[in-house]
Amino acid sequence: MKTIKPPEVDDIQELQVLANNSNLGSYPKLLSEYIRFRSQYEDYIDKKGDPWRVVPIGICRDFKDALICHYDKAPKKSLEFIKASRYNLSPTLCPMCGGFGNGTLDHYLPKSNFPEFSFYSKNLVPACNCNSLRGTSVKGAVSPARPIHPYFDDFLDQRLYQASFEGGFEAPKISIEIIDDNHPKIDILQFHLNEIIINDSTQGWFDKYWADLSLRPHYILDLVLPEIPHIVTGAELSIAIKRYRNSKDKEHDTPNNWLSIFYTGLMGEQARIDKLAEVINRSR
Repeated sequence: MKTIKPPEVDDIQELQVLANNSNLGSYPKLLSEYIRFRSQYEDYIDKKGDPWRVVPIGICRDFKDALICHYDKAPKKSLEFIKASRYNLSPTLCPMCGGFGNGTLDHYLPKSNFPEFSFYSKNLVPACNCNSLRGTSVKGAVSPARPIHPYFDDFLDQRLYQASFEGGFEAPKISIEIIDDNHPKIDILQFHLNEIIINDSTQGWFDKYWADLSLRPHYILDLVLPEIPHIVTGAELSIAIKRYRNSKDKEHDTPNNWLSIFYTGLMGEQARIDKLAEVINRSR
């Protein structure tokens, strides 16, 4: 998760070009609705995409399908930013879940419920497969529970989440938790955790990473470990892990990437760190 700048797109101009294109299935309906759509775009910015405050336009099925088609298959010389946005805004990190990679665009407000925003640049966020795993979940039972919005939320430079370890050393149960239960955005953080971050893909990554680290910590942490033949103590390894975590914050420009979340939680598990130190000393 990280704050990113939206693409520099003149969405009103893009909308106007589409509305005036008589060869499209959305014509002439989009032309007749142009003023209302433009107002909707301005309202989205004003309310920062908040699904509790942005009210969808009622649209008939055929018109809705035609609008979504513009996203799925951009008309010639229109919406060219969509393809570029999939890869250019955050090429190594998913701004939505903090995982490594993207390749798709997440409709922050789902196109099935908000088709007027299906090709609106401020509603399209580069993402990984957390996009499809989320489905159309966009708000909780009560306000303000909703997903974090990487274009508008300004608290993503804070350390928000950490891993939690339970059970034995070899195969602990690893989960993700909010660091500060009194955070002013706790409802948003909890919704985002439940609906965006926690899924089988994320769980599989954390489990696999621990399996690799517990077997080969001397390989993974090599660059921050004292040189051989120094015997590494648990205290020294704690310092090295913090240095490693901080380097990942800088590398990915956010403290909410998966590696930082993992190591932030591990830093509170001194007994596990002591065992990792034992593995390092036996193995190198």
